[in-house]
Amino acid sequence: MNNKKFLGILGAALLTLTQAANAQDSRFRFLATGDLPYSPDQDVTYRRLLKQSESEDFTFLVHVGDFKAQSAPCSDEEFRRIRDLFQAYPKPVVYTPGDNEWTDCHGVGADPVERLDRLRDLFFKNPKTLRLDQLNAQHQSLDPKHSTYVENYRFSKSGVLFIVVHVVGSGNNYRADHLPSMKEFKSRNVANLAFMKESFAEAIATDAPGVAVVIHANPDFENGNSEGFKDFLAAMRGFLSEYHKPVVCIHGDTHYYRIDKPFRNSSGKTYMHFTRMEVFGSPNVAGVVVSVDPKDPQVFSYRPYYLKGE
Repeated sequence: MNNKKFLGILGAALLTLTQAANAQDSRFRFLATGDLPYSPDQDVTYRRLLKQSESEDFTFLVHVGDFKAQSAPCSDEEFRRIRDLFQAYPKPVVYTPGDNEWTDCHGVGADPVERLDRLRDLFFKNPKTLRLDQLNAQHQSLDPKHSTYVENYRFSKSGVLFIVVHVVGSGNNYRADHLPSMKEFKSRNVANLAFMKESFAEAIATDAPGVAVVIHANPDFENGNSEGFKDFLAAMRGFLSEYHKPVVCIHGDTHYYRIDKPFRNSSGKTYMHFTRMEVFGSPNVAGVVVSVDPKDPQVFSYRPYYLKGE
């Protein structure tokens, strides 16, 4: 074999290896959890699950909210306990507040709006607390018009856009008979819609291969009858009519692990490029591994993640 032919073969082989390496580099996995822990026993098991996950190749951890039972105190001590758990995890933690952390705190004698302010201080004020700075997260609070909403943020990984928006259970804090709740809901709803519009525009402009929307609430994709979720669902429909690549909404709230396609347009046609993935929740201490491959036409794939030996 002459040198010219050999160099040609070698070059082709190196190109193939480089392409394979690049494809491998673009793939990643993360672990999704939520609605946990609700009891001391679940707390022990959840910590074991997280410790097990530390040695795996997860890029980050997702917790979709409800890190305590509804009946548990909405105390600083309770908040710090989970804040410290997230802070000790060696990878970024993509967290969005759940209703048990604040909207439902009136049931245990606390002021929901004051508790929400405290959540923002403890979990989001410093981006290093959850290591969201390592994901180059863009927080909505950088916009002076929406400086309150530190918990709304987005980031890209391998071109795939993640949008974390504060939509919670218990009707998204839409309480028509309670003026402070309605004031909070209306202001946050305006901010959420602005953030979603901006984020969806970015996904379209960058031709993102896929989009993941992370919220706490189950917004009732099937029927959408709750006033607190109607604007969110309308915004999602608007986006899905323009963007035709894979979109997943990762949420919790109803504690029922499922992967399905429940969302339809105004004509009743299912959005086939949209998937809902709900995480496990109490009493089941488990997670979901989400694998992301931007070169795969489906982009996202899912499998349960259990504590070994359980």
